[in-house]
This record gives sequence, C-alpha cells and structure tokens, in this order.
Amino acid sequence: MMLSSFPCSYLPSREIASGIGGGRDGRTLPSLRPWNLLASCVLALGAFLPSGAAWSDDGGTTNAVKMAPASAPAAVEPASVEPVAEVAADLGPPVEVQQFLDLRYSDADGSAGLFDLHLPISDQHRVSTNDAGEVFVEGPPRPAILMIHGGGWAIGDKWTLRAYCDRLAQLGFVVLNMNYRLAPQHQFPRQVDDVRQVLLQLVEHSDAWKIDLNRVGMFGYSAGGHLSALIGVLSNEDRPTQMLASEWGSDDPRWEQLPPIAAVCAGGPPCDFRIVPDDNAGLSYFLGGTPREVPNNYLGASPTAHVSPGDPPMQLIHGEKDLLVPLENSQKFAAALMDAGVAVTLTVIENQCHMMTLFHPTTKQRIKDFFVTQLLQPSSS
Repeated sequence: MMLSSFPCSYLPSREIASGIGGGRDGRTLPSLRPWNLLASCVLALGAFLPSGAAWSDDGGTTNAVKMAPASAPAAVEPASVEPVAEVAADLGPPVEVQQFLDLRYSDADGSAGLFDLHLPISDQHRVSTNDAGEVFVEGPPRPAILMIHGGGWAIGDKWTLRAYCDRLAQLGFVVLNMNYRLAPQHQFPRQVDDVRQVLLQLVEHSDAWKIDLNRVGMFGYSAGGHLSALIGVLSNEDRPTQMLASEWGSDDPRWEQLPPIAAVCAGGPPCDFRIVPDDNAGLSYFLGGTPREVPNNYLGASPTAHVSPGDPPMQLIHGEKDLLVPLENSQKFAAALMDAGVAVTLTVIENQCHMMTLFHPTTKQRIKDFFVTQLLQPSSS
C-alpha cells in the first residue's frame, strides 16, 4: 500500500492517505475541547478495561502465561502461544511465539519499569536462555515494534495490548510491550523518558535478540498513541526541542544511543495541548499545571507542534464518534504531517467511540498492514 497514493476522499473505512477531510460527507466535525472530560474519565476507563488476560481476536482471552519475577526476569521458561492462522495467512505459515514477561528496564517502583518481550520462532530463528537468564536469538536480524498502552497517562498496564503483541510477533516482528510511570505521582515528561529507556533496551540487546535497528516501529493507543507520536516527531528535532519533553540533560550520552524510528502507528492520540485555555487545570495531573503556569509542558507534549520533514511514516487510527479524544486531533496532526511531506494515512472507524476503536477489526488490520509494509522488508544499510 502506497501511503501517499490515495486521493483525499473517504474510503469504506474512511481512510485518508496524505490528505485530510472534515466529517462524513464533507461536514466539519464539531470542535471539542474535552480536557476536563479527559481527566474525569481516567478512572472510568480503568473500570471499563477488562481484567485478567488480554483480549483475543474473538473477544476471548489468550493462553495463560507464566510470570517471570522482576528480579530475575528471563530465567523463567517462556510460555508458548498457539499460532493464529488468520493473522498471517498472506505471509506464509504463522510461527510460534515465546513470551518473556516482566523484564525490567528501570528501577521504578512497582510494575512501572517492566516490559514484556515477544519473540517469534521460525526455521531461521531459535531462542535460548543461559544460566543467568539472559535471552539469545539465533538467526538474521528482524524488525522490532514497541507497544505502549493507554489510560490517560494515569492508569493502565501492558497486558491490555498482549494479544496485539502476539499477533505482530507471529508475523515475524520482535515485540516489546512496556509499562511506564503514571500520573499524577509521575508527571510529564517522565512517561516520555520511559519510552526512550525501553528503546535503549533494543539497542543494548540488538545483537542478542537479533534486531535490525533501522527497522524499529512504535504502536500506542490513546495516551500510548500520544507517546508514540511524540517520540516519532521529536526524534529528528534539535536538542533544545527534544528537552522540552525530557528530564535528560543536553549532554546525556543516551541521546546519541537512541535508535531511529522507522514507522509509527497511533490510535486515538491526543495531539495538540496548545489549544487548552490558559487557566484550564483539566490536564494538570499529567502536565504539572495549567498552560499559564507551565506553557513549555503544553508545547513540549504536543506532537503537532513538532512535525517536520523527515518524520517517520505514520498510520493514524481514530473513532468517528470519539468524544474523549475528538477526531479533530488526528485530522489536524495528519494535515500537519502532510504539509511537511511526511507519509501519513488517517483511518477513521465509522460510528465507533474511543475505547471500542481499539478492538475494532479494522484497527487490527490497519496495524498489521502498516507494519508489514513499512518494516518487513530488510533495510538497505
């Protein structure tokens, strides 16, 4: 699929490639600024999210997995996930996936500093662990995808995306699925720096896990979509701009170690906080104050503010009837990307609200198609 070839029109799923429209049949969708609604819905979303194992394609659950202790994360035998034939029917037989759960990337309290590793096994790739619990892969390098959960930056856990992780791993991707520090105890930009720390795990283990660092993608939904998009557009900015969304110092060596981001898929992402009224405190729990009090936080946290030529290709997915994070967020972000010459597709899921868009079959298909197109071809470098 050529991301820049579609005309600016609504396809059956209302997909717009490198072109942005208004509402259905050309209507302009209402301009909503639900910052107080977003804050008040965080707890409601926590109650809405299913508890237990991750959701599967048919609304059921994935196979139970063994949890690895955080202190010795990889020493446990990984659980196997049965192949899902329909996911990879056009890419050859699906492969077995091994999960290494609750590996630690930081010393943050509780589960905030943990991530899961999903490794596909094929005729060309074998996975093993040594006596120290370290994970090793034999075979040629493969692309990797970092997954980031949603929850208003204040709730949520990586398990909500576990089924997506296994589906992508069955296609041949190395998948990392992360937790991060949550607001209000931890405010912006700590969540952004946590994402960077997990990206450094890819670099540190690229040889052991056989990762092609020129083919790194990111997916997130809601707050996770925001973090994915923000990292994507900031990756090629100058250091002062990057530091608007970081606690790292300007001379921190980690800046130079970060891998390039080759593709970003973001679902339901808040994209521009600069439009929040000066004295509105609806996002203070995350951004540390009102726009009048901490204007640089609202600027630094806004993906739309940092769009520039050279940003990675983007697939945006948004529910038409999303009142929590209105469609206008993705429309304006996609328009800015298009104006900068960045390959972008906006897929609008008709008649869907914020939460149910994540589980919609079209969302699953777009995620798969985008990363297969962007990342599964070996890099030329």
